[in-house]
Amino acid sequence: MLSYGDAIGGAVLRMRAMLRGLGFRSTIYADLIDRRLSREARPADELPGALAREDALLYHLSIGSPLARLVEASPARRVIVYHNLTPPEFYRGTSPRVVYWLERGERELQRLAPLADLVVGDSTYNLEAPLAAGARRHTVIPPPVDLGRLAPRPSAPALPPVVLFVGRIAPNKRQEELIRVIAAARATTLPEARLVLAGSADDTGGYLAGLHALADRLGVAGSVDVPGRRLSDAELGAQYAQASVFACASDHEGFCIPLLEAMAFSVPVVAHAAGAVPETLGGAGVLVKSRDPLVWAELVGRVVGDGRLRGELAAAGRRRLAAFSEEAISARLAEALRGIGVSPPPRRPRRWGR
Repeated sequence: MLSYGDAIGGAVLRMRAMLRGLGFRSTIYADLIDRRLSREARPADELPGALAREDALLYHLSIGSPLARLVEASPARRVIVYHNLTPPEFYRGTSPRVVYWLERGERELQRLAPLADLVVGDSTYNLEAPLAAGARRHTVIPPPVDLGRLAPRPSAPALPPVVLFVGRIAPNKRQEELIRVIAAARATTLPEARLVLAGSADDTGGYLAGLHALADRLGVAGSVDVPGRRLSDAELGAQYAQASVFACASDHEGFCIPLLEAMAFSVPVVAHAAGAVPETLGGAGVLVKSRDPLVWAELVGRVVGDGRLRGELAAAGRRRLAAFSEEAISARLAEALRGIGVSPPPRRPRRWGR
C-alpha cells in the first residue's frame, strides 16, 4: 500500500526522486494506492510486463503482501529494501489481522532474502533478520526523509512543558510507559507537564482504549493528549515546535524517523535503548536502559530544566542530521546499485537546431 503521510510511503517517494536525480527511469507500483497519491504510482498488476533483466526491482518490505510473488518471479535484479517486521507477539490479543500479515511477512522474508541480488537495511539492526534468512549481498542505507514538509524551526517550548512522542499507536511503541512517566513527572520534577502522543490507531483501537484507561487510572487523563489519528504536516510541525522534549519508550524500532524530525526542530531526545534507536541517535540524545518511570521522570525533568544541557543535545542533534542528508543517501544508493551492475541509461546527446 502506498499511503499518504506515513514513513515508508514518504521514503518510497523520496527514493524515487533520488533515482530520477541519478538518471534512472523510476516508477512506483503498489497494490493499493491512496487516492491523494493516485498520480504517483501505477497498479502493481502492470509490473510484470514492465520489467527486463537489465532493470532493478526495489521491493519495500515491512509486512506481508501478495506482491511478494511478483518479486520471486521477476526477471530483473531483485533489491529488498527491508524496513523491518515488527515481531507479531506485540499484536497478539490486539489485532489478529496484523498478526497474520506480520507472520506472512516473516515467511516471505525467508523466501526472498536468499533470492535477492541486494538487501538494503535502514540500519545495521535491520539487517539481522535478512542475514539470518540467507541474504548474500547487503548494505545499510538510511531511509530518505522529507523534513522540509514539516517546516522545521527551533522549538519554542510551551508552558507548561510538553513531552512529545510521535508514532503509530501500537503495542511495540510502548506508549503506556510514557503515560507512567508523565504521571511520575507530575508527582515529582514537572508538576504541570503534559504528554502528547501523536499517531494513528488504524488497527489498534483496543490498545488505544487501554491507554485512555491507564491515564484515567493514574489520574493524568487531563494531561495526556492522544488524538488517535494521523496529523497533517502542519499540525505535526506545530507539535514539534512547542515540545520541550521528545521521549521514545519503544521496544522495537527498525530506524525511527521521528528522532530525525525532533532533531530538525532542535528538540532534545530521551529514548529507551532498544532496537535501532541507539544507532539512529548516534549519541545525539539521552539513552535509558531502565523502565522505572521515576528514573525517566528525573531525566526528562533535567532535560527540560537545564538550559545548557538542552542546548548541547539540540546541537548534537543538528550535527547528527548531516549523516542523513539526501546527498549522502543518494551517493550510497548509487554505489549499492552499481555494485550489482545497475546503472542509469546513457543520456542522449542534445541535438542543436538552427
